[in-house]
Amino acid sequence: MKTKWYFFFLTTVAVSAILYAFPGFKANEPAEIGVLMIGENRLEKFTGLENGLKDLGYSNKEIHFTVKNARDDEELLDKQIEDLLQTAPDLIVTLGAIESQRLKAELDKKKITIPVVFAGLAAPKELGLIKDYKSPGGMFTGINNYHASISGKRLEMLTSLVPNIKKVHVIYDSKIDVSKLSLKETRIAANALGVEIAPCDASSKECMDRLWRTGKQGEAILILPSFRIESLTEDIVKLTEEKKIPAMGLYDFEVKMGLLASYGSSFHSQGYQAARFVSLILQGNKPGELPVELPDGIRFVVNQQTKDALGIRYNEDLLKLAELVHPDVQGGRNP
Repeated sequence: MKTKWYFFFLTTVAVSAILYAFPGFKANEPAEIGVLMIGENRLEKFTGLENGLKDLGYSNKEIHFTVKNARDDEELLDKQIEDLLQTAPDLIVTLGAIESQRLKAELDKKKITIPVVFAGLAAPKELGLIKDYKSPGGMFTGINNYHASISGKRLEMLTSLVPNIKKVHVIYDSKIDVSKLSLKETRIAANALGVEIAPCDASSKECMDRLWRTGKQGEAILILPSFRIESLTEDIVKLTEEKKIPAMGLYDFEVKMGLLASYGSSFHSQGYQAARFVSLILQGNKPGELPVELPDGIRFVVNQQTKDALGIRYNEDLLKLAELVHPDVQGGRNP
C-alpha cells in the first residue's frame, strides 16, 4: 500500500511540474489571452478563434480573452497595445498585419517576450515577423493567409471571369507594407497577362473620388489587402453598383456585402485555424518552433444577385467553380 501511494505521489508531482512549466500557467486560473484587432471587419476572425478553441475542448473556465478593438484608429491601436502589455497576458493573438507589426515593434522596444499567434496575414517573413516559415524563431507564429502571393492569381481570375475588361483599377494602400507587396505581384501578373492596370492609393481620399469621376463600364476593380480598404467596402460596393463595374475582393464578407467576387481564405477560417497554434502554445510548445501554415482553404465566391445586376458577359465555365452567395436567384451552391 505504501508503495502504491509513493508512486501516486511521484506521478502527481511530475504532472504538476509539467503544468507549471507551461508558459503563463497559473494554478486554478484561466489562461489570459490578449486579442488585437484594428477594426470591426476582423471580428469574424475572433469568432473563428473562439469556435476553434471550443472544438478543441477548451471552456470559458480555461481561457479568458481580453479583446482590444481599435475601430480603424492606428493611434488607438498603439495605445491599446501598451495597455495590453501592462496586463502581461500569457499569449497574444493578432488578427492582421498592422496589429502584428505594431505589436512586434513594441515588444522589441521594451524587450518583452510573450508568445504571439497571428491569425492570418500575408508575407510574415517579408514583414520581418519570422525568420523562416518552417522554423519561425522568436515569439511569432501563425497563419500566412497567402493574400499577397495570390494577388496576381486574383487578377487572372477577374479578367478570366469577365473576358471583356479593358482596364482594371487596383485599389491598394501605400501606407501598408502587405498592400505594397501585393501591388508588386499584381504588376508582374498584369505584364504577363497583357492587362492594363491603374493603381489607386486608398490612403488618400483622391482614390475614391477619382474612381467616382472616371470609372466606367468595360473596366473593373481589384482590391488588395489593407484594413483601410476593408473599411471602405460599403463605399466600393455602392460605386460598383452605380457604375456597373465588376469588382474582385479577397474575402467572402465583401461578396456578401455586394461585390461580384472574391478569392482568398475567409476571416472565420483563419481564426479557426489559428486556434490550433494557441492550443499548442498553451500546452508548452514554443512559437518559434511551430512552422507557419498556409490557409486550410482558398475560396472562390460569387454574388449571384450582383452578377445578374451588372448585366455583362461572364465565363460560364469559371462560374461553375464558384460558391454562390444568394444562389436562390437562379439556383446554385451557397458557401
